[in-house]
Amino acid sequence: MESKTKQLATFVILPLSILVAVVFVANVKASSEHLLEVDFLDVGQGDSIFIQTYQGTQIVIDGGPSDAVLSELGKQMPFWDRSIDLLILTHPDADHSSGFIDILKRYKVKTMMLTKVTAPTATYQEFLKLLDEEGSEKIYAQTGQRVWLDNSTVFDVYYPPAGVEDQGLSTNNTGIVGKLTFGQTKILFTADIDRIVEDTIRGQFDLDADILKVGHHGSKYSSSKEFIEAVSPKIGVIEVGKDNTYGHPTEEALGNLAASHVEVLRTDLDGTVEFVSDGYNLSLIR
Repeated sequence: MESKTKQLATFVILPLSILVAVVFVANVKASSEHLLEVDFLDVGQGDSIFIQTYQGTQIVIDGGPSDAVLSELGKQMPFWDRSIDLLILTHPDADHSSGFIDILKRYKVKTMMLTKVTAPTATYQEFLKLLDEEGSEKIYAQTGQRVWLDNSTVFDVYYPPAGVEDQGLSTNNTGIVGKLTFGQTKILFTADIDRIVEDTIRGQFDLDADILKVGHHGSKYSSSKEFIEAVSPKIGVIEVGKDNTYGHPTEEALGNLAASHVEVLRTDLDGTVEFVSDGYNLSLIR
C-alpha cells in the first residue's frame, strides 16, 4: 500500500507528573482517505509491524530476524521514501532486533523507542553502534507513557515499569507492551511477553482491543484464557515463520484463542496481514 507524502515528524516531551507524553506532529500532506494503516509483515520467525497514521507518520515496531524486513517495507512505502519517524524495539532478542540494522542503513530514523535492557551479542552491539551514528533521538519506554503519533492517533505504553532491567527477568518479559488507538479502532501489541506479564497488566489497564498481536508467536507460555478474555479481540495476528523449529503457534495458544471466538491470521499461512481503519470501520486488506 503506497504511503502518504510526508516529512519527518517532530516531537516534544511533556512531563505530566508520572505520565510522560510524547507528541509527534507530522508535517504532512494529509491523505484524502484519512486512513490508519497497520501491516503485520511476513518476515519469517520474528516480529515486524509497519504503521502509518492517517496524517502520514510512519512507525515500525520491531525489525524481524533479518533483512527480509526491507523487501516488506518496500511494498508498503514508495521507493523514494527513505525516512521513518519512529522505530520501536520491544526487546533485544535477535528475532525482533536484527532487521533494524538493515533499516538503519537504508532509512533516516527520527526517533527510537526501546528499553534499557540490552544483549551482549555482536549483532545487538552493531545495532546500538548504528543507532548512535544515526543520531536518532532515544526514548526509553516506561509504563504510563503516552505517545501521540498525530493529532488523532495515540500509543499508550503499558509495560515495562521503570527499572525492569534490574529485575532479573527473561528478555521476553521486559518487552514493550502498548495499545494503539485511532478513533474507535484499538490494537494491542504484546511483544514476546509470557503469562506473568499478561497477569500484571491485566490487573492494571483496560486491554480491550479489536486486534491482538498474539504474544511470543503463539507460544504455550503466552495467551492465557484470562488475558484473551480481558482483551476480547475480534482478530488475533500471529507473526510466525513457516515450519519453524519452535512449534509455534502451539495448540495451547490456538485453543485459547478459539475458545474466545477470535479469528486467527498467521503470517506463515497468510503472508503479510494488512488492515486499514477510518477510526470507525476496520478493514482487512489481505
